[in-house]
Formats: sequence, C-alpha cells, structure tokens
Amino acid sequence: MKHIGILGGTFDPPHIGHVIMAEEARIQFDLDEIWWMPNRIPPHKKMTSTPEQLRIKMVKSVVQLSDSYRLCLKEMEREGPSYTSETVTRLIDDFPAYNFSFIMGGDSLAGFHKWNDFEKLQKNLSFIVMNRPGGPDPRVNLQEFTKLSFIEGVEMTISSTSIRSKRKSGAWNAFLVPEGVDSVIKEYGLYETD
Repeated sequence: MKHIGILGGTFDPPHIGHVIMAEEARIQFDLDEIWWMPNRIPPHKKMTSTPEQLRIKMVKSVVQLSDSYRLCLKEMEREGPSYTSETVTRLIDDFPAYNFSFIMGGDSLAGFHKWNDFEKLQKNLSFIVMNRPGGPDPRVNLQEFTKLSFIEGVEMTISSTSIRSKRKSGAWNAFLVPEGVDSVIKEYGLYETD
C-alpha cells in the first residue's frame, strides 16, 4: 500500500520551510510521495490576492524539486471554501488502496479545533506535524487524535506572511523560497504591494 503525505496550504508563496517539512516528513515517516495541495479558498484565513494560477505555478516549480512530489489540485477543482475534511473524504474514495497522512505545521495544529469536522479528521486520518517554537494550543486535545506524529529535530519559524512582508518592504531574501518560486515572484512582481 502506498503511503502518501498530503501537504495542503495556501502556498502564497511556498517557501523553504514547506520544502523542509515535506522532506523531513517523507524521510522520517517513509512516505512514498508528497502531494502538494494548494487550497482554493482557505476558510480560516484572509482571502489571498495572488491569482490561483500563479500560486499553482509556484507549487509546480516546487514539485519539480523531487521525483517524490506531486501536484494535487483536488481543492482547486471544487467551488467554495477548501475544507480538508471534504477533500480527504474524496481522496480516500478515489484512491482506496492508498494510506494518507496529513502534514502540517504546529501553527495549523494550534488552530485545528477551528477546522470543519475536525473531530472526524482526528479519528480518521493520521497527522504529521512539524512544530513551530511555542508548541500547540492547549485547546487542541492531542489525545483525541487516532494517529499524531511529530517531525523530530527540526522546528521552523518561517512563514509566507513574513516573506510577503519582506518583499513589500524591499528586504527580499531569495533564499527563503526555492529558486523557481523566486523566479515566479520576480517575473510577476508579486508581493511588491498589498
């Protein structure tokens, strides 16, 4: 049975922290593939101003970094908000021979209690988490997860929000994003203004 790691997010932009999290999850948990899944309309975040096709283009450039990476557009294909619970149900139905684990950062774990049908997800899906310094919100009952594992040896504080802010302020550090993402950002003048 193939073990697939799903890395979902707005990816506005995808950054080196996402890549490190994906690779550490793949290595530490012996994942066969990582499916990068940009979401269309994040229900718990402010709507992004970056066009969908450019976010997809940036993720496509990241997927080219490894033969183990795939682009999954399940959330982009549907109308309305991107609810992980609905997407995971569709993936399980479409790929019954695959075992899925959802990869996320500690910040997502901290807000997990706000996710649609989070109790169902806790019981029906395994999770791989890379902590951010500060750890999970105590309102998340970690014992309610059927399978929750943590990436060991790596913690990151990098965020897409801080990267956009650096770009806007002129303090751009191209090493925070993969080279292909940097090229897209520069080609389309992303994040120069609000």
